[in-house]
Amino acid sequence: MIMRPLFLLYALAALAADDVTLPTSAEDIARGKKLFMGGCTYCHGPTGDGGKGADLSQRELPRAKSDGDLARIIEEGIPGTEMPGAWHMTRREVTQTAAFVRTLSKVDSRAPLAGDATRGKAVLAKQRCVTCHTTAEGGGYMGPDLAIIGSRRSASHIRESIVSPEASLAGSFVYTTITLPDGRKIVGELLSEDTFTVLVRDLAGNNHAISKDKAKEIVKDPKKSPMPSYKDKLSPGELDDLVAYLASLKELR
Repeated sequence: MIMRPLFLLYALAALAADDVTLPTSAEDIARGKKLFMGGCTYCHGPTGDGGKGADLSQRELPRAKSDGDLARIIEEGIPGTEMPGAWHMTRREVTQTAAFVRTLSKVDSRAPLAGDATRGKAVLAKQRCVTCHTTAEGGGYMGPDLAIIGSRRSASHIRESIVSPEASLAGSFVYTTITLPDGRKIVGELLSEDTFTVLVRDLAGNNHAISKDKAKEIVKDPKKSPMPSYKDKLSPGELDDLVAYLASLKELR
């Protein structure tokens, strides 16, 4: 058996990804569409314009500039996100799905946004959203990163998240309340848990490792969000402006 240096294996893997050629026949595209409709629309929508998942109807996908990148993401997923790998697909099915996804960039069903992005940035600052959320200019750690939210979420999903935060929570987020024997409560996101310990990040961004036998009560609610609804906190114009600004955040500068 010939042993190759690790760096060479990585180089070969990268080359293999870049060398992917997607199928172009009508039959392959049709099969890719069927696979996409069966496994991807819940997050990406039937036309790929996003929701819980990234907006795939853009001319250029930030994470998948090459066909090899796109096939690899479908096959392996994206670590640290809700995007799983398609372990159940054959390599042929992966490339068929990728080929169909590429056709979605020709679809432009999105209406122009009514708001003004410049005013929306001021709304974000006024509402102190960066207390919990991170942007390219910095911010908190409790909420989802907004730095390139426009490339990962559609405008309609962004709007829904603002007015009804609990409608589509990230699958990995579990709102947790730990009550200590003295009555104090630790409230935040469950980061990890084993037989003996829970690790929670509180709303201020501090991590707490608590032994289960030292907690009076541990309540986990995956359907609850620490973010309040802004439905009655923003005027219709402010909401339009904020959505327009967040939808414009597509890449780091």
